[in-house]
Amino acid sequence: MADVPQEGSAAGAVECPGETVRGSAKAVRNTEETRGPDEALRGLVLEVKPLVCLHDVLPSIRVSGLPPHTPLTLRADTHDDEGRKFSSYAHYTSDESGCVDVSSSESVGGSYTGVFPAGLLSSLRGVPDKFIRLWKTDCVTPWKVKVTASQGHLELEDEAVGEVSQVLHRHLLGPGVRRVPVRHGRVRGALYLPAGPGPFPGVVDVFGGFGGLLEYRAAILASRGFAALALAYFDYDDLPKTLENLELDYFEEAMEFLLAQDEVIPDRCAVLSSSKGSDTALAMGIHLDKVKAVITIGGLLIASMTTLTYKGQQIWKGVDTNNPDIMVGENIDQTRLKKMMQEIFRHDHPLIPQCEKASNDTFFFLVAGDDDKLCTRYAAEAVAQRMKIHGRENNCRTIIYPKVGHILEMPYNAHGPYSYIKVPISSKGTMELKDIVIKWGGDPAGTCLAQEDFWCQLRVFIDRHIRDLSHWYQNFLQQSQITNRRN
Repeated sequence: MADVPQEGSAAGAVECPGETVRGSAKAVRNTEETRGPDEALRGLVLEVKPLVCLHDVLPSIRVSGLPPHTPLTLRADTHDDEGRKFSSYAHYTSDESGCVDVSSSESVGGSYTGVFPAGLLSSLRGVPDKFIRLWKTDCVTPWKVKVTASQGHLELEDEAVGEVSQVLHRHLLGPGVRRVPVRHGRVRGALYLPAGPGPFPGVVDVFGGFGGLLEYRAAILASRGFAALALAYFDYDDLPKTLENLELDYFEEAMEFLLAQDEVIPDRCAVLSSSKGSDTALAMGIHLDKVKAVITIGGLLIASMTTLTYKGQQIWKGVDTNNPDIMVGENIDQTRLKKMMQEIFRHDHPLIPQCEKASNDTFFFLVAGDDDKLCTRYAAEAVAQRMKIHGRENNCRTIIYPKVGHILEMPYNAHGPYSYIKVPISSKGTMELKDIVIKWGGDPAGTCLAQEDFWCQLRVFIDRHIRDLSHWYQNFLQQSQITNRRN
């Protein structure tokens, strides 16, 4: 894994009002002090900085004012936009000075153990339904995460008699970022534009088999200087209800809409994709001249489940890679699934997209986790091997992250080991969407490290291939310099 600077400094904050809260308590569990709990907690101070920030900023959490070697529980609580609760907690013991600092103190129990500065955020899980996935559907409002400090080592179900708390506001939209609903021709989605006139690198953002419209990734991309089109392509508005048949023409129309915006560099764009959306993203890189950078995350990089056409001609007829008998629930049959995926994800499989036919200035960045229960690392490695065989290895980069499953989000999204997903299942010659539980793999700490690294590398990759190598942008810079000299 490449060495890259880490995100999370206060410089990325929208606002940084480092506040402190003092509290007192009447009773606690597991205290090692003989003096009364009122006296023990009278000077307790919880500091969370910054309290208001962008989502990809890591706040510091520090507790002081405890007696030395005192047990302490830190917990985080939030709700998704449907009101469902998510929580995490960790057990700490104060040091000689009576302090706990999550950047250096070791958790000895709870949702995670060890030194894990982002542990409370990364370990958030649904309560009581652990299978629900935490994501934001209303990107205009911030996440509100309540961080609480309580003396004693408590479980989530325990009620703390005394505690101190802070509320984090974690924004997806930075100052001046604009959200524009998109209903243009057949295209359905939401366009996020950074503050200012631009021109900005453009990104088409495509998710996988969840369907509908997911905007949170496009929102945070715009907050970091990219014009991002969150694109729906099935099970949304008047779009097809399933992904059994898709037209590449629809994605071309979306690309042209994005590039026609005054704030966007007009001669090239990137496509960011996840899971099932990745095969279509590869097709865009192969067949659409203005797509110059393709990023896939946990990509099923094969013509999976979908017949794809372009200008009336069939590009590929999809193969059914879903086997719910071995992909459902906690007890996934990994041995059988691995064998099945290795048979499908081969460089010489006839349904592996022929990325070597893309233009010479189109680049592919393929990312997967080594613990992805869908075994997508084999897909990334197969495409990379195929590119190498055809002398195109310089146009294809692959990263396999350790201790990462199928889901890799921006920092510091909660690690979701499971979720419900609508999966197209063949039934009597037709495709039906069914809700099943899938185990995604990975662990919170490994996923968090990968999030930090990938977020940096993703932005560098897009900047390089969409802004820096754009002939239009180079001419724009030259004209701007001429104008500045004249003024």
